[in-house]
Amino acid sequence: MDNVALLIDQRSASLAASEEDVRAWAAGRRVFVSSLITDMPDERAEVRRAIESVGATAVMFEDLGAQDISAEQAYLSGVRSSEIYVGMWGSRYGVRMPDGYSATHAEFLEAERDGLRLCLFVHGETGGDMDGPQRDLIQGTRNLYTTSPWSDPADLGRRVRRRLEELAAEELAPWGRVGRTLFRVREITNDGKTISLTAAVRSDAVHAELVRLRDNRSGGVPFAAPHTALPVQIVELSTRTVSTIGHEERLTLVTQEQRGSSMRASINGLSADEVFQRALSDGLFGTSTLRQQMGWLARPIDPLEPLRGLGLDDSVVRPVARLLFTERLITEQAASRIDSFTLGPSHQGGRRLRASWTPPQVYVNEPDPAAVSIDGTVSGL
Repeated sequence: MDNVALLIDQRSASLAASEEDVRAWAAGRRVFVSSLITDMPDERAEVRRAIESVGATAVMFEDLGAQDISAEQAYLSGVRSSEIYVGMWGSRYGVRMPDGYSATHAEFLEAERDGLRLCLFVHGETGGDMDGPQRDLIQGTRNLYTTSPWSDPADLGRRVRRRLEELAAEELAPWGRVGRTLFRVREITNDGKTISLTAAVRSDAVHAELVRLRDNRSGGVPFAAPHTALPVQIVELSTRTVSTIGHEERLTLVTQEQRGSSMRASINGLSADEVFQRALSDGLFGTSTLRQQMGWLARPIDPLEPLRGLGLDDSVVRPVARLLFTERLITEQAASRIDSFTLGPSHQGGRRLRASWTPPQVYVNEPDPAAVSIDGTVSGL
């Protein structure tokens, strides 16, 4: 699987969601707004308007009301109840709380730990009067994530709305894999035996490969979606060609029996989950933690090998990397679900990858297994 030459429909990453779809996506979604309140009243008002204009709920400290908990607990509770974090950082760090962090810094760390989607904005760097701790926070964050500037409150509001629309488009049309093709999928229906999906494919190479798989009646074709990975056979493919580069595809797939994993065994005192975690870390990050324990028996696992050296844009590499990561862990029966996956921007040839997952239960009546996580730098993406 690692050495398969993938066909990726990169043009489909630019597909935008309609205003109606964005509002449907945003309904009930909470967006936490983090900044120094007294320093940015106009910015906060514009960001609130931007969030509410797409139909989401702005979570702001000034709206939390009287509560019988500390201000610090209220801040962090607001973060934990949200799905998206908008951080606006100016020149001042803010007053340190008992834990040593300012409120905005603590909120960012909580959002990062909880896996919220991060939207980070920075202003006031050119004046030369930025607090030292604030500069350290911004520079450290940029080693992992991309930040955006803003010129005035109205500009910030426009940037926040545009980012929310981008997140909506990304989640409304997730990526899928059929064989060695990867493309964005509009809709997936799965009854456990038959999978139906629709997609707007904008790559002739991807379309031709789907036709080949259909005509050859290929069985055991890998299929992966955000929460599913299993072998399938394409039994039907109908295409409506809407332009010289556009194909409306409708596929019907029949699921096939999955083979068991060879990794679910304790070895040399390591549990099956520890063996897989080390094999995954060694394959992704180039370490040798498993080899130290198992010697020549060590088998590193790198789900992202097919992506290395392709130079994909961020809008493609992030969702595709998550899809391949999820597929490998589910296929290897190492995870029942992926709890978080964060791939940072490219920095000096590497990207920080952090992920956590929940292993499958061995026995029905046992508690949920403890989550497993990895954290390191991947190169070549």
